[in-house]
Amino acid sequence: MKDTTIESPRMSLEVERVAAEHETKSKKQNNIATIVVWSLAMLELSTVGVVIVVILWRGLGTALSPAFIFGEPQAMKAGGGIWPMIVSSFYLAALTIIVVLPVGVGAAIYMSEFAKEGLITRAVRFAADSLSTVPSIVYGIFGMMLFVVYFGFGYSLIAGALTLTFLNLPTVMRTSEEALRAVPDSYREASMGLGASRWQTVKAVILPCAVPGITTGAILTIGRIVGESAAIIYTVGIYVKKIPTSPLSPAAPMSAHIWHMYTEGALVPDWLRVASGEAAFLLLVVMALNILARIVSWLYKRKTRTSERFA
Repeated sequence: MKDTTIESPRMSLEVERVAAEHETKSKKQNNIATIVVWSLAMLELSTVGVVIVVILWRGLGTALSPAFIFGEPQAMKAGGGIWPMIVSSFYLAALTIIVVLPVGVGAAIYMSEFAKEGLITRAVRFAADSLSTVPSIVYGIFGMMLFVVYFGFGYSLIAGALTLTFLNLPTVMRTSEEALRAVPDSYREASMGLGASRWQTVKAVILPCAVPGITTGAILTIGRIVGESAAIIYTVGIYVKKIPTSPLSPAAPMSAHIWHMYTEGALVPDWLRVASGEAAFLLLVVMALNILARIVSWLYKRKTRTSERFA
């Protein structure tokens, strides 16, 4: 008993010393990790910032010119515009969304609300995630062989839209499924507790709650479609002088035309001005779509917090 009472304060001091050393070591490790993470984040942001600044610096003045935006392209002389390319980009995006959104959202509804969890559902999700990593040029070659050559659509908006449907379908399905799964289960239980069927619950309760998340995913998909180049070079076209009027018409979305200007536009005296201005305009469009998606997400979260506060 006497030895225990004598060594007890010594043991306490030793424990405190070890704890202090451990705390000091933990603080040092935390500081080092914080510096590394912040350094990598700043490096990434600075790289993106440099790219944005260079693109805007080289082409912003041209991109904001009404004559450039609404003008027709010129093949052999200077002073051309990009209006047919702008129309081609949004025409292609509209056709793709018309096809990919119902299919993707329908698949997401089935996967999240009706399908039983098992090997098949896990395989479908794995396949969707795997297809999301396939390079877009592979989809372009696939679309060229299937829609341009085999089905005989030629270089056209519909061939590009169907190709981009395959490209974006996994992303739309997965984002829509996550939006549906984010709806609380209590909503489902309350609806079916009042006598509604599962489909009535999905149609009247779950889907309206998930619409903001689905809308955000659709807006981001539009941005990806507008900025896509590899898949549409092989299916839609790279140069047109007139605005496309039919889904079977060839077109030249902005990203494909930029590639054309940088690789084959030597016959245009001011090809660098056209390419730089079009790149800056495309960057502004993509940034605007991303900001719009953020606003939709913020409004949805604000609405959700307000509803929970007064529930």
